[in-house]
Amino acid sequence: MNINGINSNNVINLYSKNKNRVSQTKKVNNVSDRIEISKLGKSLTNYTLEGVNVDNSKKIQELKNQINNGTYNVDAKLTARSILDTIKENGLND
Repeated sequence: MNINGINSNNVINLYSKNKNRVSQTKKVNNVSDRIEISKLGKSLTNYTLEGVNVDNSKKIQELKNQINNGTYNVDAKLTARSILDTIKENGLND
């Protein structure tokens, strides 16, 4: 049976190799992404937001008055067309 002693040079070499590996993994690149919205994109945002704040109170009041006075007439063809369009859009016609 052959028993060898511990060689201190081998131990030091192993620790130094491990130290180099750890220092290499700590390097981090400072890379970041950047996004810019063009002037056209910004103007489209303003365009779409204009239609959001529509005041329908006048139209609603007119409809309420017509219903209360009994002068409101329902267009059956328009109602049927709207129902069919909704069915087609939602895929309920299968």
